[in-house]
Amino acid sequence: MINKTKDMKFRLVILMLVFTAVNVYSENSDTITVGYKVSPPFVIKQDSILTGPSVWLWEKVVEENDITYKYVELSLDNLLKGIANGSVDVSLSPLTITSERSGEIDFTSPYYIAHSSILQKNISTKRKTLDFIKAFFSLAFFRALGALVIVILIFGFLVWIFERRTNKTEFDNGLKGLWSGFWWSAVTMTTVGYGDKSPQTVVGRMIALIWMFTAIIIISGLTASIASALTLYQIDSVNNAIEDFKRKKIGTIGESGTDEWLKTNFYTNKKTFTGIAELLNALDENRIEAVAYDRPILQSVINSDSLAKYKLLNIDFYPQFYAMGMNRDLSKSLKHDINLSILSNTEKMDWKVLLSENDLNY
Repeated sequence: MINKTKDMKFRLVILMLVFTAVNVYSENSDTITVGYKVSPPFVIKQDSILTGPSVWLWEKVVEENDITYKYVELSLDNLLKGIANGSVDVSLSPLTITSERSGEIDFTSPYYIAHSSILQKNISTKRKTLDFIKAFFSLAFFRALGALVIVILIFGFLVWIFERRTNKTEFDNGLKGLWSGFWWSAVTMTTVGYGDKSPQTVVGRMIALIWMFTAIIIISGLTASIASALTLYQIDSVNNAIEDFKRKKIGTIGESGTDEWLKTNFYTNKKTFTGIAELLNALDENRIEAVAYDRPILQSVINSDSLAKYKLLNIDFYPQFYAMGMNRDLSKSLKHDINLSILSNTEKMDWKVLLSENDLNY
Protein backbone atom coordinates (compact mmCIF):
# COMPACT_ATOMS: atom_id res chain seq x y z
CA MET A 1 0.00 0.00 0.00
CA ILE A 2 2.82 2.35 0.87
CA ASN A 3 4.57 1.56 -2.43
CA LYS A 4 1.43 2.33 -4.38
CA THR A 5 1.08 5.68 -2.64
CA LYS A 6 4.70 6.58 -3.44
CA ASP A 7 4.15 5.52 -7.05
CA MET A 8 1.09 7.75 -7.32
CA LYS A 9 2.97 10.72 -5.88
CA PHE A 10 5.86 10.15 -8.28
CA ARG A 11 3.52 10.07 -11.26
CA LEU A 12 1.75 13.21 -10.05
CA VAL A 13 5.09 15.07 -9.79
CA ILE A 14 6.05 13.94 -13.29
CA LEU A 15 2.71 15.13 -14.67
CA MET A 16 3.09 18.52 -12.98
CA LEU A 17 6.60 18.94 -14.39
CA VAL A 18 5.41 18.02 -17.88
CA PHE A 19 2.46 20.40 -17.59
CA THR A 20 4.72 23.22 -16.41
CA ALA A 21 7.20 22.59 -19.22
CA VAL A 22 4.41 22.63 -21.79
CA ASN A 23 3.07 25.90 -20.41
CA VAL A 24 6.53 27.48 -20.39
CA TYR A 25 7.20 26.33 -23.93
CA SER A 26 3.80 27.57 -25.05
CA GLU A 27 4.37 30.95 -23.38
CA ASN A 28 7.86 31.34 -24.90
CA SER A 29 6.72 30.33 -28.36
CA ASP A 30 3.86 32.88 -28.30
CA THR A 31 5.98 35.78 -27.03
CA ILE A 32 7.17 38.10 -29.78
CA THR A 33 10.61 39.70 -29.48
CA VAL A 34 10.40 43.36 -30.40
CA GLY A 35 13.75 45.01 -31.06
CA TYR A 36 14.31 48.74 -30.86
CA LYS A 37 16.93 51.48 -30.83
CA VAL A 38 16.25 54.88 -29.34
CA SER A 39 15.25 57.08 -32.30
CA PRO A 40 13.63 60.34 -31.16
CA PRO A 41 10.97 61.41 -31.81
CA PHE A 42 9.63 58.02 -32.93
CA VAL A 43 11.11 56.00 -30.06
CA ILE A 44 11.99 57.91 -26.88
CA LYS A 45 13.31 56.29 -23.73
CA GLN A 46 12.94 57.98 -20.33
CA ASP A 47 13.39 56.09 -17.06
CA SER A 48 13.11 52.76 -18.91
CA ILE A 49 9.74 53.83 -20.34
CA LEU A 50 9.32 53.96 -24.12
CA THR A 51 7.20 56.64 -25.75
CA GLY A 52 6.80 58.16 -29.20
CA PRO A 53 4.65 57.66 -32.32
CA SER A 54 6.14 54.25 -33.16
CA VAL A 55 5.54 53.02 -29.59
CA TRP A 56 1.98 54.34 -29.65
CA LEU A 57 1.32 52.59 -32.96
CA TRP A 58 2.78 49.27 -31.76
CA GLU A 59 0.73 49.37 -28.55
CA LYS A 60 -2.39 49.80 -30.67
CA VAL A 61 -1.37 46.75 -32.71
CA VAL A 62 -0.80 44.75 -29.51
CA GLU A 63 -4.11 45.84 -28.02
CA GLU A 64 -6.14 44.97 -31.11
CA ASN A 65 -4.49 41.58 -31.71
CA ASP A 66 -3.80 40.39 -28.13
CA ILE A 67 -0.06 39.98 -28.76
CA THR A 68 2.40 38.98 -26.04
CA TYR A 69 5.78 40.60 -26.54
CA LYS A 70 9.05 41.66 -24.93
CA TYR A 71 11.36 44.55 -25.77
CA VAL A 72 15.07 44.21 -26.58
CA GLU A 73 17.30 47.26 -27.11
CA LEU A 74 19.83 46.88 -29.93
CA SER A 75 22.00 48.93 -32.25
CA LEU A 76 20.69 49.46 -35.78
CA ASP A 77 23.14 46.94 -37.22
CA ASN A 78 22.24 44.25 -34.66
CA LEU A 79 18.54 45.04 -35.04
CA LEU A 80 18.67 44.38 -38.79
CA LYS A 81 20.74 41.24 -38.30
CA GLY A 82 18.39 40.02 -35.55
CA ILE A 83 15.30 40.34 -37.76
CA ALA A 84 17.11 38.58 -40.59
CA ASN A 85 18.33 35.61 -38.47
CA GLY A 86 15.14 35.25 -36.44
CA SER A 87 16.35 36.34 -33.00
CA VAL A 88 14.11 39.43 -33.35
CA ASP A 89 10.56 39.21 -34.67
CA VAL A 90 9.54 42.83 -35.13
CA SER A 91 11.33 46.18 -35.21
CA LEU A 92 9.73 48.86 -33.06
CA SER A 93 12.04 51.55 -34.44
CA PRO A 94 11.20 52.86 -37.89
CA LEU A 95 13.22 51.24 -40.64
CA THR A 96 13.65 52.67 -44.12
CA ILE A 97 12.39 50.28 -46.79
CA THR A 98 15.24 49.56 -49.22
CA SER A 99 15.73 46.91 -51.89
CA GLU A 100 18.74 45.48 -50.04
CA ARG A 101 16.83 45.08 -46.77
CA SER A 102 13.77 43.70 -48.56
CA GLY A 103 15.94 40.84 -49.74
CA GLU A 104 16.39 39.63 -46.13
CA ILE A 105 13.38 40.84 -44.10
CA ASP A 106 9.72 41.72 -44.56
CA PHE A 107 8.17 45.11 -43.90
CA THR A 108 4.81 46.31 -42.70
CA SER A 109 2.88 48.93 -44.60
CA PRO A 110 4.72 52.28 -44.47
CA TYR A 111 3.43 54.59 -41.75
CA TYR A 112 5.57 57.70 -42.39
CA ILE A 113 7.43 59.34 -45.28
CA ALA A 114 10.63 61.19 -44.37
CA HIS A 115 13.63 62.75 -46.12
CA SER A 116 17.27 62.86 -45.24
CA SER A 117 18.71 66.25 -44.36
CA ILE A 118 21.86 68.03 -43.15
CA LEU A 119 22.78 69.26 -39.66
CA GLN A 120 25.69 71.62 -39.02
CA LYS A 121 27.21 73.53 -36.12
CA ASN A 122 25.59 76.90 -35.62
CA ILE A 123 28.30 79.50 -36.19
CA SER A 124 28.09 82.62 -34.01
CA THR A 125 28.02 86.13 -35.48
CA LYS A 126 31.48 86.76 -34.07
CA ARG A 127 32.83 83.63 -35.75
CA LYS A 128 31.17 84.54 -39.06
CA THR A 129 32.77 88.00 -38.90
CA LEU A 130 36.19 86.54 -38.16
CA ASP A 131 35.82 84.02 -41.00
CA PHE A 132 34.82 86.82 -43.36
CA ILE A 133 37.80 88.96 -42.39
CA LYS A 134 40.08 85.95 -42.75
CA ALA A 135 38.68 85.18 -46.21
CA PHE A 136 38.87 88.83 -47.31
CA PHE A 137 42.37 89.57 -46.07
CA SER A 138 43.85 86.51 -47.68
CA LEU A 139 47.34 86.00 -49.10
CA ALA A 140 46.06 86.90 -52.55
CA PHE A 141 44.68 90.18 -51.19
CA PHE A 142 48.02 91.18 -49.66
CA ARG A 143 49.83 90.23 -52.85
CA ALA A 144 47.52 92.49 -54.87
CA LEU A 145 47.93 95.26 -52.30
CA GLY A 146 51.71 94.93 -52.45
CA ALA A 147 51.69 95.08 -56.26
CA LEU A 148 49.50 98.20 -56.12
CA VAL A 149 51.88 99.94 -53.71
CA ILE A 150 54.81 99.18 -56.02
CA VAL A 151 52.96 100.63 -59.06
CA ILE A 152 52.02 103.76 -57.07
CA LEU A 153 55.64 104.10 -55.97
CA ILE A 154 56.92 103.72 -59.55
CA PHE A 155 54.73 106.51 -60.96
CA GLY A 156 55.40 108.70 -57.93
CA PHE A 157 59.12 108.17 -58.42
CA LEU A 158 58.94 109.02 -62.14
CA VAL A 159 57.10 112.29 -61.47
CA TRP A 160 59.49 113.18 -58.69
CA ILE A 161 62.51 112.56 -60.97
CA PHE A 162 61.27 115.14 -63.52
CA GLU A 163 59.77 117.64 -61.06
CA ARG A 164 62.38 117.80 -58.29
CA ARG A 165 64.55 120.44 -60.07
CA THR A 166 61.94 122.83 -61.49
CA ASN A 167 59.18 122.27 -58.91
CA LYS A 168 61.08 122.10 -55.62
CA THR A 169 58.22 123.64 -53.65
CA GLU A 170 56.00 120.57 -54.19
CA PHE A 171 58.59 117.92 -55.00
CA ASP A 172 61.67 118.49 -52.86
CA ASN A 173 64.91 116.53 -52.98
CA GLY A 174 65.61 113.49 -50.86
CA LEU A 175 63.13 111.26 -49.04
CA LYS A 176 60.75 114.17 -48.48
CA GLY A 177 60.42 114.72 -52.19
CA LEU A 178 60.09 110.99 -52.85
CA TRP A 179 57.26 110.83 -50.32
CA SER A 180 55.62 113.79 -52.10
CA GLY A 181 55.71 111.81 -55.35
CA PHE A 182 54.18 108.77 -53.66
CA TRP A 183 51.48 110.94 -52.08
CA TRP A 184 50.63 112.57 -55.41
CA SER A 185 50.46 109.17 -57.14
CA ALA A 186 48.10 107.73 -54.48
CA VAL A 187 45.83 110.81 -54.47
CA THR A 188 45.66 110.81 -58.27
CA MET A 189 44.80 107.10 -58.42
CA THR A 190 41.94 107.49 -55.95
CA THR A 191 40.68 110.63 -57.75
CA VAL A 192 40.59 112.51 -54.44
CA GLY A 193 42.25 115.54 -56.06
CA TYR A 194 43.55 117.59 -53.14
CA GLY A 195 45.54 119.76 -55.56
CA ASP A 196 48.41 120.22 -53.10
CA LYS A 197 50.79 118.42 -55.47
CA SER A 198 50.72 118.76 -59.26
CA PRO A 199 53.39 118.26 -61.95
CA GLN A 200 54.54 121.39 -63.81
CA THR A 201 56.92 120.02 -66.46
CA VAL A 202 55.78 118.63 -69.80
CA VAL A 203 57.23 115.18 -69.09
CA GLY A 204 55.74 115.19 -65.59
CA ARG A 205 52.31 115.96 -66.95
CA MET A 206 52.62 113.24 -69.62
CA ILE A 207 53.47 110.75 -66.89
CA ALA A 208 50.48 112.08 -64.91
CA LEU A 209 48.20 111.60 -67.93
CA ILE A 210 49.38 108.00 -68.42
CA TRP A 211 48.96 107.34 -64.69
CA MET A 212 45.39 108.70 -64.66
CA PHE A 213 44.19 106.23 -67.31
CA THR A 214 46.25 103.41 -65.85
CA ALA A 215 44.80 104.09 -62.39
CA ILE A 216 41.24 103.84 -63.74
CA ILE A 217 41.99 100.35 -65.06
CA ILE A 218 43.70 99.32 -61.82
CA ILE A 219 40.84 100.59 -59.64
CA SER A 220 38.29 98.79 -61.85
CA GLY A 221 40.28 95.56 -61.62
CA LEU A 222 40.68 95.90 -57.86
CA THR A 223 36.96 96.51 -57.39
CA ALA A 224 36.15 93.46 -59.52
CA SER A 225 38.59 91.33 -57.50
CA ILE A 226 37.03 92.41 -54.20
CA ALA A 227 33.53 91.71 -55.52
CA SER A 228 34.67 88.30 -56.77
CA ALA A 229 36.23 87.48 -53.40
CA LEU A 230 33.03 88.42 -51.56
CA THR A 231 30.93 86.36 -53.98
CA LEU A 232 33.16 83.32 -53.57
CA TYR A 233 33.01 83.68 -49.79
CA GLN A 234 29.21 83.77 -49.85
CA ILE A 235 29.02 80.77 -52.17
CA ASP A 236 31.44 78.82 -50.01
CA SER A 237 29.67 79.68 -46.75
CA VAL A 238 26.13 78.97 -47.96
CA ASN A 239 25.07 75.40 -48.74
CA ASN A 240 21.82 75.10 -50.65
CA ALA A 241 21.95 71.51 -51.90
CA ILE A 242 23.34 68.13 -50.91
CA GLU A 243 25.77 68.40 -53.84
CA ASP A 244 27.55 71.21 -51.98
CA PHE A 245 28.75 68.57 -49.49
CA LYS A 246 30.27 66.27 -52.10
CA ARG A 247 33.84 67.02 -51.00
CA LYS A 248 33.11 67.73 -47.34
CA LYS A 249 33.45 65.34 -44.41
CA ILE A 250 29.93 64.07 -43.72
CA GLY A 251 28.96 61.82 -40.85
CA THR A 252 25.99 59.44 -40.78
CA ILE A 253 24.83 56.30 -38.99
CA GLY A 254 26.19 53.10 -40.46
CA GLU A 255 23.80 50.70 -42.22
CA SER A 256 21.09 53.40 -42.34
CA GLY A 257 19.15 54.32 -45.46
CA THR A 258 21.06 57.61 -45.66
CA ASP A 259 24.35 55.71 -45.45
CA GLU A 260 23.34 53.53 -48.40
CA TRP A 261 22.26 56.58 -50.42
CA LEU A 262 25.55 58.42 -49.78
CA LYS A 263 27.48 55.28 -50.72
CA THR A 264 25.51 54.83 -53.95
CA ASN A 265 25.98 58.48 -54.92
CA PHE A 266 29.76 58.42 -54.34
CA TYR A 267 30.10 60.63 -51.27
CA THR A 268 33.55 59.27 -50.58
CA ASN A 269 34.35 61.54 -47.60
CA LYS A 270 31.52 60.18 -45.44
CA LYS A 271 32.20 58.60 -42.06
CA THR A 272 29.85 56.22 -40.27
CA PHE A 273 28.97 56.10 -36.58
CA THR A 274 26.83 53.86 -34.39
CA GLY A 275 24.44 56.46 -32.97
CA ILE A 276 23.31 60.08 -33.00
CA ALA A 277 25.21 60.92 -29.80
CA GLU A 278 28.46 59.73 -31.38
CA LEU A 279 27.66 61.74 -34.51
CA LEU A 280 27.12 64.96 -32.58
CA ASN A 281 30.29 64.39 -30.59
CA ALA A 282 32.27 64.07 -33.84
CA LEU A 283 30.66 67.28 -35.13
CA ASP A 284 31.52 69.14 -31.92
CA GLU A 285 35.15 67.99 -32.18
CA ASN A 286 35.32 69.07 -35.87
CA ARG A 287 36.08 65.51 -37.01
CA ILE A 288 33.21 65.96 -39.47
CA GLU A 289 31.74 69.10 -41.06
CA ALA A 290 28.09 68.04 -41.16
CA VAL A 291 25.67 65.29 -40.17
CA ALA A 292 23.54 63.63 -42.85
CA TYR A 293 20.61 61.63 -41.49
CA ASP A 294 16.82 61.38 -41.35
CA ARG A 295 15.27 64.82 -41.01
CA PRO A 296 12.78 63.87 -38.21
CA ILE A 297 15.66 62.59 -36.07
CA LEU A 298 17.74 65.72 -36.75
CA GLN A 299 14.72 67.93 -36.02
CA SER A 300 14.45 66.21 -32.65
CA VAL A 301 18.09 67.18 -31.98
CA ILE A 302 17.26 70.82 -32.79
CA ASN A 303 14.20 70.74 -30.51
CA SER A 304 16.32 69.59 -27.56
CA ASP A 305 19.22 71.93 -28.37
CA SER A 306 18.74 74.55 -25.64
CA LEU A 307 22.14 76.14 -26.35
CA ALA A 308 21.42 76.57 -30.09
CA LYS A 309 24.64 74.74 -30.98
CA TYR A 310 23.29 73.30 -34.21
CA LYS A 311 21.28 74.33 -37.25
CA LEU A 312 19.19 72.18 -39.56
CA LEU A 313 19.67 73.20 -43.18
CA ASN A 314 16.77 73.57 -45.58
CA ILE A 315 18.00 70.63 -47.63
CA ASP A 316 15.87 67.56 -48.31
CA PHE A 317 17.10 64.55 -50.25
CA TYR A 318 16.42 60.82 -50.49
CA PRO A 319 12.72 60.31 -49.59
CA GLN A 320 12.30 57.32 -47.26
CA PHE A 321 9.34 55.13 -46.35
CA TYR A 322 9.31 54.22 -42.65
CA ALA A 323 7.91 50.84 -41.66
CA MET A 324 8.32 48.11 -39.05
CA GLY A 325 10.61 45.28 -40.06
CA MET A 326 9.37 41.71 -39.57
CA ASN A 327 11.07 38.35 -39.49
CA ARG A 328 10.04 36.20 -42.44
CA ASP A 329 9.18 33.24 -40.19
CA LEU A 330 6.25 35.07 -38.59
CA SER A 331 2.95 33.59 -39.59
CA LYS A 332 1.15 35.16 -42.53
CA SER A 333 -1.97 35.66 -40.45
CA LEU A 334 -0.06 37.61 -37.79
CA LYS A 335 1.64 39.75 -40.43
CA HIS A 336 -1.75 40.44 -41.96
CA ASP A 337 -3.22 41.45 -38.60
CA ILE A 338 -0.26 43.74 -37.82
CA ASN A 339 -0.54 45.42 -41.21
CA LEU A 340 -4.28 45.89 -40.86
CA SER A 341 -3.89 47.51 -37.44
CA ILE A 342 -1.16 49.85 -38.71
CA LEU A 343 -3.25 50.95 -41.68
CA SER A 344 -6.41 51.50 -39.64
CA ASN A 345 -4.65 53.46 -36.90
CA THR A 346 -2.61 55.69 -39.23
CA GLU A 347 -5.85 56.71 -40.92
CA LYS A 348 -7.26 58.06 -37.65
CA MET A 349 -7.08 61.65 -36.46
CA ASP A 350 -5.28 60.51 -33.28
CA TRP A 351 -2.26 59.55 -35.37
CA LYS A 352 -2.18 62.91 -37.15
CA VAL A 353 -2.45 64.77 -33.86
CA LEU A 354 0.37 62.65 -32.40
CA LEU A 355 2.62 63.45 -35.36
CA SER A 356 1.83 67.15 -35.07
CA GLU A 357 2.68 67.13 -31.35
CA ASN A 358 6.09 65.68 -32.23
CA ASP A 359 6.75 68.29 -34.97
CA LEU A 360 6.25 65.71 -37.71
CA ASN A 361 4.43 66.35 -40.96
CA TYR A 362 1.66 64.04 -42.09
